[in-house]
Amino acid sequence: MKNQLFFCLSMVCFLGLCGVVDAEDTSDKTITNTKETTKKQQNNKKRRRPNDGVDLLVREKYSKEFDKIRKLRRTDPEAFEAKSKELREKIRSDVKAEREKFRKMVTEYRKTKDPEILKAISEYVSKAYERRINAEAKRVAALKERLEKAEKRLAEIKSKKDERINKRLKIILRDPKLNW
Repeated sequence: MKNQLFFCLSMVCFLGLCGVVDAEDTSDKTITNTKETTKKQQNNKKRRRPNDGVDLLVREKYSKEFDKIRKLRRTDPEAFEAKSKELREKIRSDVKAEREKFRKMVTEYRKTKDPEILKAISEYVSKAYERRINAEAKRVAALKERLEKAEKRLAEIKSKKDERINKRLKIILRDPKLNW
């Protein structure tokens, strides 16, 4: 009984996270204070749907379409706009259908308490969580790569410090028109 109650509560929380939350429309308001802008941006970030790895699923499913559209971007910008809009709508409808399917499974489970439906819900949640973990792992790997590149640039700058200072001094001391 406790396990079922815990599972139901976790499903309610999961469904709450899957729901669409609209951000405030601030198009007609002018914000002059940068601190206020920063707070609003942070609040909007909090309202966004958490990344459940759907973007990875979409990339896998529509990778060929993405490649075709990417090529169109260079060759035919108008066709690129049309095709990308078409693909966005297709992806949105697929994601919406998938989430609606999940909601129906949960509703059906609440009515029937069927263990098969519970198993399907559990698998769905497990896959979504795995996608989220994979997405986060890729994000961390990209951050590590950027950090390594930045550290290499910094080491290069440090190694050439004396050389660049001497070069700058020669330029400054050579030209009397420079007022340093």
